[in-house]
Amino acid sequence: MPPDSSCFTALNCPHDAVLPEFMGSFSLPAPPNTDLWRKPPSRDTSTAPILYTALRNPFIAAEVTVSADWELEWDQGGLVIFSGAPPGRVAVATTITPEISDEGTSSASQSPPMGLSASTAVATNSSAAAAQTPNMQSAGQQASLVTQTQREREAPPPYMAPAPAPKWVKVGLEFCNGACHATSVVATSDGADWALTSLPQHHARRSDLRVKIERIGYALWVWYEDEVSGWKKLREVTWFFWGVEDKAVRVGVYASRPANFGSSMYERRHGGGNLSPRNLCVDFEGLEIF
Repeated sequence: MPPDSSCFTALNCPHDAVLPEFMGSFSLPAPPNTDLWRKPPSRDTSTAPILYTALRNPFIAAEVTVSADWELEWDQGGLVIFSGAPPGRVAVATTITPEISDEGTSSASQSPPMGLSASTAVATNSSAAAAQTPNMQSAGQQASLVTQTQREREAPPPYMAPAPAPKWVKVGLEFCNGACHATSVVATSDGADWALTSLPQHHARRSDLRVKIERIGYALWVWYEDEVSGWKKLREVTWFFWGVEDKAVRVGVYASRPANFGSSMYERRHGGGNLSPRNLCVDFEGLEIF
């Protein structure tokens, strides 16, 4: 059964775009120069239109059939899964506040004066405290306030540890070198890789492909469906769910047209600069997320 569209969030979509009412069959347009990509050091290109949802239960699997009128180099669409905030969404940074002791150091405890045992030091301090007059106590409190104020001024500001870049994987259909291929990209904090897989001969002329991602332990398995031999495994990402909270997983679909209409390389490849930029419209059928 398709997921409820009210649980989805749109990323990089026009402000007037409306979420599909039925997630079992819908389209997602992608303007030119849009992509989901990462180069080191954590340089994200996150302009591809994406519809994603956060899960209430641990992720099991997701699959969808993707199709389009593929015509430009690197036209693509399919499934995407994030562990953490998707690129373009602000991740929460970690605040680390240094601990300052009464003497301005980070130590939580202090040793007794030389030559006194711990019990003797406690007894001595207790006797001294009992012998203080009210005036001495007031002076001591004022001195303590001054010392505390000085420590606050001298203490370094909290260190904002940067949030780690989210891991993500996308799988789908991509048009490259004049043919459709099964495509998959895996991104870590260091960057992303890109892999194309040629489709079987009986599938090579088709413009649609059903793809699936599945959790097996800590691993994410990536598949595409062959109409003759069934599901074929594209790759296994063994570490994807390692150290990831279930509530931090987000799953959805994406569409992108990375072709750069403004580049001289694109104009040479496609015979001049008279081409008018237009959107790629990717159709999604039978979306299921478990």
